Order: sequence, then structure tokens, then C-alpha cells
Amino acid sequence: MAAVKPEIKVDPDENKPLMDIDEFEEDTDLQIPNEKGQTWLIKVSEDLWKAWAKIYQEAPGDTDRIEIGKLRVFNPKPGQDPNKQEIQIRLNDTLEEHQPLPKTYNLDIKSNGYNNTVVFSEKDQPGQSKGYGSGQNRHLAPGAKPTGINKFDRYNNSQPRKPGSYRSAIPRQTALAPPIHHEAVANPVEDDSTLQYFTQNYQKALIGSTKTRFNDSTKLRHPGMDNDSFNIGSLTSKPGKGKKKVPKEKAVRMEKDRLLDALKNCFKEYQYWSLRALRQRLQQPEAYIKETLDDIAVLMRSGDFVQNYKLKPEYERMVREDLGNVAEVKEELAPVKMEETDDGTGDEMDSGEEFEDVDMKLEG
Repeated sequence: MAAVKPEIKVDPDENKPLMDIDEFEEDTDLQIPNEKGQTWLIKVSEDLWKAWAKIYQEAPGDTDRIEIGKLRVFNPKPGQDPNKQEIQIRLNDTLEEHQPLPKTYNLDIKSNGYNNTVVFSEKDQPGQSKGYGSGQNRHLAPGAKPTGINKFDRYNNSQPRKPGSYRSAIPRQTALAPPIHHEAVANPVEDDSTLQYFTQNYQKALIGSTKTRFNDSTKLRHPGMDNDSFNIGSLTSKPGKGKKKVPKEKAVRMEKDRLLDALKNCFKEYQYWSLRALRQRLQQPEAYIKETLDDIAVLMRSGDFVQNYKLKPEYERMVREDLGNVAEVKEELAPVKMEETDDGTGDEMDSGEEFEDVDMKLEG
């Protein structure tokens, strides 16, 4: 009797060697720092961060460390809170990127101790050019497959590999920074360098980044309004009907530098201002005032003066220096005038109506 042919073909057992596990591992090891090392995690301003990033990018390849400043720790007073200890950062004046920035910063300590926060760094391996993906794959077009020698092919040249299986080596070196034991916020000290820094930013805000130029020779043409048969009355469904309102006078839009000076004068009178009060005082569009206010003032989010504007500390200091001993800024909210409307409230009496007195008696 013939054997029954199975429906599923059974593959013979083959003892194929497993793939090299080391094939999926990186060529380089992670650098672990010394256990005794400590790191500071400090929040700095955007301008200071950009300056340090530029210093790092332009540093020579053989430079391991660049001195950007010194950390000065003052001796604590008896019974003082460790988080309130006075600590300062003083930038290196010899670096060109530090010239326009404040030179001294006070550190506001937020935590003293490890809180499970780690920092990694990455740099080029020795002998490799700068930039991620350097080497034979740096000129590949977007979406193209990288080239390279697979570890399996490197040590097993006698066995063929499946087409398309490859591995690209990235010449980068990853290191783990020492544990973070201190977290702080860097605030500039109010000295001459800080005042000069904010003055330069104020001047840049006055100049602006873009300018508009009008050409007198340009002819503005509106579709549908160029022919002689066009009539203004044709724009409305009922021309000449209804009560005509007296048009309100529109103020000319100020230049930004004049508006900044006008806002500065307003804050010399009152410390807190609302957008409505500033619009009544300056007669400028509310959106334009708000856009300019964002450069010199902050919006109060809580407290008695919520949803009102107050000058930033650096600009408030400039205003007080301009005033001197002449007058004091009122620490209160600027008053707002009641705006009149065309319709009225309905309680007004017409001057042409006549009234007579009527005696009202109650009968029991």
C-alpha cells in the first residue's frame, strides 16, 4: 500500500549556525563618568545659550575644554538655608561672543541633590571630520541606502549574504555626563553691562527688522471700480436709506519708536495699565498696542491687577531713573473713561418734550 502524501511539506532539520549576536551591537562603548563627579544644570537666557553654542561650533577640533566663565560660591552665613546660598557666574570677558551680554549672573538654586536626571553628550570620534554622518555616507541623496561593511561579511567572507542586508557605521562617540546634583536658574545682575544689554535690545526694537517702502509711481487698480459707470451708491442694497452716522475721526498710526515713547510716558504716571485705557490715551489700534507692549511689559496673570500690563523690571528701572526725584509712579491701575455710544442707554430725555406735574393721591 502506497504511503499517503502529506498536505504540508515537512522541511528537513537543518543545523544552521545562529547569526553573530555582536552584529547588532555598536562598535563603540558608552563612556561612564567618575562616580565622584557632579554636574550643574542651569537654565540660562536664549541669547547666552546661542553664544555658548556658537563658541562650541567654532572651537578647534583638538580642544577638549573651553573656559566660558567662573563659578563663585560665597561662604554661607550661620543658619542660612542651603538653597539660599549666594552663588554667581562670571563670564569670560576675553571671548567675543560674551561682549554684548551681561557679565555676572546670580544663581537661584532650585534643588541640591540627585533627582534621577541624566545628560548625554555626543561628539565626533578621534580622526573623524565634524558633522553627523561623516565618512563614505555623507554624500548620499535623501532616501538612498547607506553603504558599509557588515560585521558578518567582515568575518565570514566564505558565506553569501542576503542582498540588501547592510550596516552603516556612524562615527560618533556618546558619553554620559556626571550626575546632576544642582539645578538653578541664572538671573543677570543689575550692573552697567546688564543695563547696556537691555538698552541695545530696546534700540533694536525701535528700528525693527522689516521696513515698508511706498512707490509713488505705482497705480493701484481695484477690479470693478475702474469703469465710469461705477457708483458708490451701488455698493448698498438701499442707497440713501437709514440714519447716517457721523464718522468718527481716525487717528494716524504712530511709528513704533514714537509709540514706545508714548507707552513709556504712560507708565510714568501709573504702574498698571489695561489695553482699553492705553487705547483711549494713545488713540491707536488695540492690536498694534498689544504687539508693542509685548516687548517692554508683561501681562499680570494673578493678583489684584490681573489682565493688566506692568513694565518689565529692566524697563521699569529705566523709567524710574528718568523720573529721578521729580515724581513717584502711582502704584495703582490707570483709570478708564466710559465710552459714549451712538444709541444711548434709553433713559435719555429729549429736549423738545414737555412734561407737567401731576398730584398723586392714595384713597383708602
